[in-house]
Amino acid sequence: MFLNKSLFLVFTAFVLCESGFDFMFLFINDEFSFSVEQLPKCKLNDDNCKKGLIQTVLKILAKTGLPEKGIPKLDPLSVSNESFKIADVIDLTLVDGVVKGIKDCTVNRFTASIEDERATIELTCDVTIKGRYKVFSDSPLVKTFSGGDTVKGEGNGKVKIEKMFLRFDFDYFFQDRDGEIYVKCKNDKLKYQYDIKGKMLFFADNLFVGGKESSKVVMDAMNQNWKFLMSSFGKPFMDHAMDFVIKSIHTFFDSVPAKYMFADDLTEHARKSD
Repeated sequence: MFLNKSLFLVFTAFVLCESGFDFMFLFINDEFSFSVEQLPKCKLNDDNCKKGLIQTVLKILAKTGLPEKGIPKLDPLSVSNESFKIADVIDLTLVDGVVKGIKDCTVNRFTASIEDERATIELTCDVTIKGRYKVFSDSPLVKTFSGGDTVKGEGNGKVKIEKMFLRFDFDYFFQDRDGEIYVKCKNDKLKYQYDIKGKMLFFADNLFVGGKESSKVVMDAMNQNWKFLMSSFGKPFMDHAMDFVIKSIHTFFDSVPAKYMFADDLTEHARKSD
């Protein structure tokens, strides 16, 4: 069982750790990677419009990325030669891979209270990662559960997460920086929740325990026990994914002048920057 759990961590890392890109965004006319005309201009009290705004932002980032800052488009997102150490027992290298699904994330809800300066975002995403991997472990702990054998593999892997629900609650305020107003998001009171409403599916080939090809046995066990494994070992990877999502959204709003997104005069709501 420990072996199955350890290998689950390998492929969970395949899904989530690849999301660990911090975004920096620049967006004005010739400097923008997209036209600001794509952004809806919302009234402050129109939560439905603001939900559409968040949806538009996600689609823009998925489609174009930010090449002038070295950020590729997010869907599909290419990954190569990323190495991880899982739970100090398994070494994993993603030789090359592709992440798909970000462009189709659905914004279920977005609210933002001017009075409380508190916002909530809820998303649902289906994510698939496919690619080539290398994995190795000769950890004594793994050997205890594998009959003294090493674990190694070099082949193709795939992980599919269906209906991953994400919720973020965070503080924000409007900030006046040299006469231009931005939405400044704060992380000090950030709270998040996540839940997989659908299921997780794993696939890998050419995975060996000792000298025996064991891909099907291990994958079957992981697919049957993904809920237990995710609840027991998934939090560090989900933390990483949550950080990725919220930083992306926060940095966008911190970089794009609010006048392109809001129809109201925000002067009375804005604080002067330090």
